[in-house]
Amino acid sequence: MAKSTFASSLMAVIVFCALMPYHAVATAEGFDWLALSAAEATAQSSDNQLDENGQDQSEAAQKKKGNSFARALGAPFRALGRLFGGGDKKSAQSASRKISDKEAAKFESAKVTRVRDARIELSDPASAATSRNAVLDVHLQRGRELLSAGNVNEAITELTAAQSADPKSAEIQNLLGVAYGSKGMNERALKAFEAAVRADKNNPQYLNNYGFLLLQSSKFDAAAKYLKRASKLSPSDARIWNNLAIAQCQRGEFDEAYQSFVKAVGEFDGRVNMAAQLLSQGLGQEAIKHLEVAHALRPNSTEVLTRLAGLYNMTGRVSDAAIARKQLLALQTSAEAQK
Repeated sequence: MAKSTFASSLMAVIVFCALMPYHAVATAEGFDWLALSAAEATAQSSDNQLDENGQDQSEAAQKKKGNSFARALGAPFRALGRLFGGGDKKSAQSASRKISDKEAAKFESAKVTRVRDARIELSDPASAATSRNAVLDVHLQRGRELLSAGNVNEAITELTAAQSADPKSAEIQNLLGVAYGSKGMNERALKAFEAAVRADKNNPQYLNNYGFLLLQSSKFDAAAKYLKRASKLSPSDARIWNNLAIAQCQRGEFDEAYQSFVKAVGEFDGRVNMAAQLLSQGLGQEAIKHLEVAHALRPNSTEVLTRLAGLYNMTGRVSDAAIARKQLLALQTSAEAQK
């Protein structure tokens, strides 16, 4: 019995020693709870941060803590609970509280933004469109002003920027056509005018500009086509009728051309214009007929008599040329006497 009791006591001592934690340094002082709290805070801070020195700094922190890590392992469960996010019941309930419907509505109604290239842009399409329109208006207005002032190169720069904002704008294409045309860049101007007409088929000014440049480029059939359309849309525009008359003369449509000139400038000036067009094509006799009618309408026109005298003489009508010069001299003498 004594042996059994001794064996049991010996076994208990061995088990006790095996279970007791080993400490390199033993002290007679009580457990330092303040030191434990400091060790816990140091351990948590070291786990969450990395400085510029990386692993070397981490090792230094470990040496500084010494045996506090071993003591932390023996901390009460309440302290460990704080380290892993635990705490009192009140704090847990506060952290897990559901947001109310009213708070959720605030999140849903908040305007969403997206960040791109370090610029914050509202996702509202209307705001983005307004911004694009503002940029477009600035470049377009500046382009108009520069073109009117004769600063063609700068105008092209501004209008090209406006075109990038709105490639389908008929107005921008038309202004670019005017700018390119004034620089003698006819091919670019034609493409711009064509794009303007394609974008707005019923604008008589765009049609007139395109037709006029086609006329200058000796594309008479195409010029007449667009100028006729323009004249129907704007029947009181003298410039359109004048350009159409020139295109019709180039196509040999002299009767139609005369009618177009009349609508542009009236009968007298229409006759004078027709005479000039006919003469440019070597048709002197036909030119004389129109000038004779013009002279009958305004007998005191020194301009018409001067041209008639020259044409009579050029075509061999010497006596008619002499009569025309005599009439011209009388008009000039009378005008001098009235001064």
